Amino acid sequence: MSGGIGSADMDMDMDMDMSASLGGVLVSANVEVRPIGVSPALATVPDQNGVMEDWFHGNKWPPADFYPQWTNAQPTSFPDRYWDAQLYAITILAEFVQVKDGSGQPAWPQFAADLDALLPKTQALIDAELRELVELIEYRPGVIAEALAQLTYPWRWFRGILMCNSSSAPATFRLLQAASYIGQFQVMYYKRYFNRARPSQFSPALLPPIDVPGHASFPSGHATETMLIALMLEKVMPAAACTPAAGFAPDNPPPPYPGVSPLQQMAQRIARNREVLGLHYPSDSKAGRLLAQKTADILMQCPSINDPASGLLALASKEWWP
Repeated sequence: MSGGIGSADMDMDMDMDMSASLGGVLVSANVEVRPIGVSPALATVPDQNGVMEDWFHGNKWPPADFYPQWTNAQPTSFPDRYWDAQLYAITILAEFVQVKDGSGQPAWPQFAADLDALLPKTQALIDAELRELVELIEYRPGVIAEALAQLTYPWRWFRGILMCNSSSAPATFRLLQAASYIGQFQVMYYKRYFNRARPSQFSPALLPPIDVPGHASFPSGHATETMLIALMLEKVMPAAACTPAAGFAPDNPPPPYPGVSPLQQMAQRIARNREVLGLHYPSDSKAGRLLAQKTADILMQCPSINDPASGLLALASKEWWP
């Protein structure tokens, strides 16, 4: 991967180290490393019966002496619990892109017209959104710490609604990672399709307090991902996290987004914070929520998500319902 340390990098590091230790003679990185001063011929020698006998005891057990003490295991597969959640999400993406619409075409790229209906078409509508974002600047001091924490790890905020983490609810965490990864895939496709300029390109007065992300504005990625996460979690978590409040105490203000669950309240709060930072228009967030709803319908057709016995919804539900 770009920027990582690959085998070539490691080999070069090893070569340079060896070069220095062997008087500047460059040797292959594949040579066997042995204790300095011990001849390879003396490390192990055969006894009178031809059995290799160890002649060196020190910092390293010679392979010929160590290996016979172990027997090979007989694994049948890679353990499911050791699958990295993000990499597992990629396998679900393979199912996601194969889901077909009613005409037999891939379903996932069929929402351009629905999203386009939410895109402001006149300068007057764009100016109205920009004025709203300028008015939000004064709220930045109150949300900046929260907004920065939500840049890359929304799970931290969702798990605060109910006490859980990746250890106590591994299937739920895997479900969230799948929703997040597939949400990113969807939103980047449509961002490139619409290629909408960022608000700060129109209005330098917005002065976003963080670097503007290196991709187009519409739809909002945070709105898409977090709403998709909320919709998936609503299918497995208890009613208290999934049901809109029926009423409010007289001394409590109503929620900012009436009529939606606490999970969706959290998703919309995260998306709104992006608007406060001057990174997204309100219409970006609205489009992200719509894209999440469309994407959730496709995800429900993926066996790894919705299989009654082995799907992530069934496994995650068991972590919340005895």
